[in-house]
Amino acid sequence: MSLPGSRASQVSVVIAIGLMLAGILFFDGPMAGVLGLWGLSLLAATVVGSVAYRIWYHYGS
Repeated sequence: MSLPGSRASQVSVVIAIGLMLAGILFFDGPMAGVLGLWGLSLLAATVVGSVAYRIWYHYGS
């Protein structure tokens, strides 16, 4: 499987998915929610940052 983007964004996506899976499979209660939110936040920041960078690169600054 090949993910688009730089190596750093690929690692961020893998860590985000790992955090969410850890929250779903291995933890219960508040810790599961915390890991899920961390994972979702990291995933969202990676996607938004990647899109913002592509727009900035396309139009220049």
